Amino acid sequence: MDRGTHVLAVILVVLCVFAVSAEAAGEAKKKTKGKFFEASKNEAIIITSDRMELDRKKNTITYQGNVVAVRGDATMRSETLTATYDSGMVHLKKVIAEGKVQVTQGGRVATGVKAVFNSQDNTISLVGNPSVRQGKNQISGSRIILFINEDRVVVEGGARRVKAVIFPEDLGK
Repeated sequence: MDRGTHVLAVILVVLCVFAVSAEAAGEAKKKTKGKFFEASKNEAIIITSDRMELDRKKNTITYQGNVVAVRGDATMRSETLTATYDSGMVHLKKVIAEGKVQVTQGGRVATGVKAVFNSQDNTISLVGNPSVRQGKNQISGSRIILFINEDRVVVEGGARRVKAVIFPEDLGK
């Protein structure tokens, strides 16, 4: 994968910022070195929504309606955000953001209908007309998968072919 595609795809890591527990955030920081991966364990996550429901039987916390999650300079917006934990409600297993998902950090924007962070695989999958944009550069497909620990991204075609628009003069910025 060329540098332009990599830089564009890295924005998906921002989704992880909202999803990972302090322990997982520490692991991601150890294994990666880019600014996108760095989030202080002490930095607060501020989530606002119209409604929040904690269900201990299902081990879930669900935010609904105009969900906005902010951590540092990263902001994620969606219609719903559901976090699933282990049976002790200690370790995060999965986070699903659905409905007009938009993640911004500086000049980077990732959009889609659904984003899923899987803590077991340490992946983030973005579907539903997913797109990642930085400046004029953009990549899109049917599904975008970021393998966080491997510093690798896969953009899949399918119903929608992979499309990358890269402006070489912007790659060094």
